[in-house]
Amino acid sequence: MEIATGNFANVKKYRAAGYNTVSIALSARYYSGERMVELAPKRVWINEPENIYTPIYKREILSKLNAREVYNKLKILFSDKKVVLLCHEKEGDFCHRRIVAKWLQDELGIEVPELGRMRQKDIFANLV
Repeated sequence: MEIATGNFANVKKYRAAGYNTVSIALSARYYSGERMVELAPKRVWINEPENIYTPIYKREILSKLNAREVYNKLKILFSDKKVVLLCHEKEGDFCHRRIVAKWLQDELGIEVPELGRMRQKDIFANLV
């Protein structure tokens, strides 16, 4: 199973490229799809700088989860299909989805890339 990260602004493009979308955000008003609320940060941390947010998120969220179980949950939901973990921040901005990606990479030895903005040619290349 391929896991990547991205943001809500590109959901239609990700889906067109064959990715199953999963929100790991606190809220996503206009998103309809799977959610993994166990990976969502707490609201009180939202405005913390990266150097404070990251250790809190790791301690309060990730240390209480098992990466293999998170992976297996995704696998049960989507078989061996492609999955993109979503939240709000645009590509290049600090975001908890990249903390989750690094955690999965470190714990499971898998690559979890950031998809970023997908151009039309990228979408069709993935469908071939």
